[in-house]
Formats: sequence, structure tokens, C-alpha cells
Amino acid sequence: MVTYTRMIGELISFEALDNLQLEGFLCESPGAKTCIIHIHGMTDNFVGLSLVDSIMGAAISNGISFFTINTRGMGSITAFHRLRHHIIARTIGTSFENFKECVFDIHAAIRVLRARGYRKFILSGHSTGCQKVAYYQARKNARNVKGIILLGPADDTNYQVKRLGRRAFNAHLEVARKLVRSGKGKEILPFEVEPTYFCAKRYYEIYRPGSIEGNLFNYEGSMKMVSKIKVPVLSLFGEKEEFAAMSVKKMLRILGQKFTHPYSKEIMVKSADHCFCLYEHKAQDVVEGWLKHLPG
Repeated sequence: MVTYTRMIGELISFEALDNLQLEGFLCESPGAKTCIIHIHGMTDNFVGLSLVDSIMGAAISNGISFFTINTRGMGSITAFHRLRHHIIARTIGTSFENFKECVFDIHAAIRVLRARGYRKFILSGHSTGCQKVAYYQARKNARNVKGIILLGPADDTNYQVKRLGRRAFNAHLEVARKLVRSGKGKEILPFEVEPTYFCAKRYYEIYRPGSIEGNLFNYEGSMKMVSKIKVPVLSLFGEKEEFAAMSVKKMLRILGQKFTHPYSKEIMVKSADHCFCLYEHKAQDVVEGWLKHLPG
């Protein structure tokens, strides 16, 4: 049975590095100098899953603060508003976001927390949030990031191939490619190609050969970028991960080969799915125990 605790904290508005206005919810542990920054997955938001509450609980029990943020990938199609002399709106969301710009969001969250006195950070991501936090640390090698938590780091590309079959996968990718090459990358793909309202450019950038996002956790590839991460990494998969392109045990074994820090751990949560529904307490126990002895 899932147990819920009430998140008590402060709602904070802040600006990403490109001045996009975002929101986050900060749950502070008294006297803490370390904070977990949590990044949601595709179409989700900063409090969209009860899993978020569980990671917060694991943080607070270890005397660590917790900051969960909305990113530019919030929702499917989301209008972000800023009010200065007049309203300025940008339409992004998962359907239109540029994956590389996740660096703007994460770095801004760190900047906000540093201004409040925090000096050490742990990046946490669920689903596509895993790709984002891994990409950030692989790019930045930030010294103030002391660990990473990956919750369901699934293989988007190979799962899509498995779901559609190679022929249909190639055909759908070609539809997106042609739209992008003809200057229509912002057009929403036909429903029969992609029912989740992705624009052509977003779809193409995930699944094209050489995609950064698509290859970060390509378990059939080299995963060179994530291999650059030298801080401890905790990787969790549910036993019943529904977006798995191969067995969960095999994916965890591969992650163990890529993350070489001696305190990195790979855990399978028995009976859990991609969102750890009904098993959030088990995920919380794992994260809580890992944080307790995290070096640095």
C-alpha cells in the first residue's frame, strides 16, 4: 500500500539560463548544505508522481534538502509565461523542447540553490529526467555534484524499434526527417506516426542515427557519454519495467560496467513498473540507504 506524506516547503520561481521562467518546490532540511535536484520525465511535472514524494522523504531522513523543478519539457504542449512590462509566452513542453537545453534548466536550479547557501548537489532523474541529469554531468563534470540517482533510465530508441518493428520505425523516422528537411520541423506528426503530439523535430532528434538523447542509454551501443560520469550513480529499475528493450537485469549489468565509481550501485525493485507505482516505499528505502553512506 502506498503511503503519502505532505510535502512542506517553498514554491520558487526562477529563470533558466535563457531567461525561461520555471518553478520548483524546495523542501529544506534544517542546516543542510547538500540538496537533491529532481528532474521529471516526459510530459510530467515537478510533483506529478508519488515517487517524487518518496525521494523527498529519503532526502529529508538523511538531513538533505530536496528541490523538485519543472523543466521546459513539462507537459505535452506547455505555454511558459513571463510578466514584465507585458506578457511574453513561449510554447514548449515535451512536444517542442530541445533536449540540449536541459543544461539551462539544471544549471539554473544549481545557481538558485547556491545563492541560498547550498554547496553540494545530487542530481535525480526519472525516465527522460535520467537522460537529462546524465547529460548535464557528462557535459559539465560539475565538482559540486556529488552523486546521481537514475530512476528508470530506459532505452528510448531500442524500445521504439521493439514496439514498432524495424520497418515501421524507419518509415516513421523518414516522415519526421522529411518534415524537418522541408522546414516544417515544428509541425505535429500525424497521429498514426506518433500519438503523443511530438513535433517532427523533437521526434527526429530522439530517434535519428547519432542522436545524443537517444544514445545516452542505448544499451546496445557504446554509451560513451555516460561513461564519462565519475561520481557515484544509483541506478534503479522496476522488475516489471514496461519500456524495457531487453531484460532489466541485463540493463543493470551494463550500467554497472559504465559507472565505475566504487559506490555506484544498480538495484532492481521487485514487482515495480517504470514509475514504481505501489512500490514507491521500496524505492525510497533503497535511495535512503544509498544516501546514508554517499561519499563527499
